[in-house]
Amino acid sequence: MRAFFIIFVMLLSHWVNAQMVVVMAKDSKIENLDDRHVANIFLTRTNRFPNGKKAIPIELKNSDIRSSFYEEISGKNPTQLMAYWTTLIFSGKGKPPKGYKNVETLITRLENNPGCISYLSLAQVTDDLKIVYRFP
Repeated sequence: MRAFFIIFVMLLSHWVNAQMVVVMAKDSKIENLDDRHVANIFLTRTNRFPNGKKAIPIELKNSDIRSSFYEEISGKNPTQLMAYWTTLIFSGKGKPPKGYKNVETLITRLENNPGCISYLSLAQVTDDLKIVYRFP
């Protein structure tokens, strides 16, 4: 029974990752990003897109896909990620992306600000957003 549960969790994790996308406003000048740019922006290693414009990463607080997203872009589990953010915050070198309580507010912010970038499940993407990165 335990083996079945482990296989189920692995398949579910893979399915969630397969459905995750990085999005921006439809009128953003960014057409696509690679995995390195996505990681650098969300891990606050840079605050600029490849074209030099300011990048503003935002995310949902307590999102179901948050752990999967950061595991995919950084290889860090939630505990390691918390240690990463704690180190950056206390050293004054960065802070996590601004978190929104609900998806509607996050999507509105994305749609109205071409500099904002976030990750969502494919099912949450609206017509006023464009996908700039798809997870393999």
